[in-house]
Amino acid sequence: MVTQDLALDRELLYKGIGKIIVEFQFIEHEVADVLATLLQMHHPTDVHRITAAMSYAQKVDLMCDLHPDRHNPLWPPVDIKATRDALKAAEEFRNTVTHSFWYVSGADATWMRTKANLRSKNRLTLVTGKVNLDALVEGAQALTVIRDWYLGQTGKIVDATIDLRSLAKALNFDSSSE
Repeated sequence: MVTQDLALDRELLYKGIGKIIVEFQFIEHEVADVLATLLQMHHPTDVHRITAAMSYAQKVDLMCDLHPDRHNPLWPPVDIKATRDALKAAEEFRNTVTHSFWYVSGADATWMRTKANLRSKNRLTLVTGKVNLDALVEGAQALTVIRDWYLGQTGKIVDATIDLRSLAKALNFDSSSE
């Protein structure tokens, strides 16, 4: 989907990154909302308290631990293992996108992405490659599916999780490590 127009590609890039960030915020809010319910917190600001007090991973872990025993019996059945996997994949994909550096480079003025990592054997690794706008758009769509994890549509959630993991790899496709 990359075009020959840098300005158009910039708008598509910004739109894709923005949609990923907003979709992930919805996912995090839904986790906090369900967690507040499971903890029998009833004040309207309790969801925000949970969001402010806990990391995303902490919220996911606690919500997944409490859900099987405390969920409302009227809620749709949820495969908690698939849900946890999907929620973790959502964060990993979001982190891949938001913790990257996006820029124009080269003689052909191409949009590029670089992701740095210092956790790999205590050495800096850089993954650099051409921007894959399709992966951003498809990733945002997969996050939209995962956002509705609480509806109990396990098949859709599993497919979206597989897609997210594949799309994270696609962002690194045609890349070089240093």
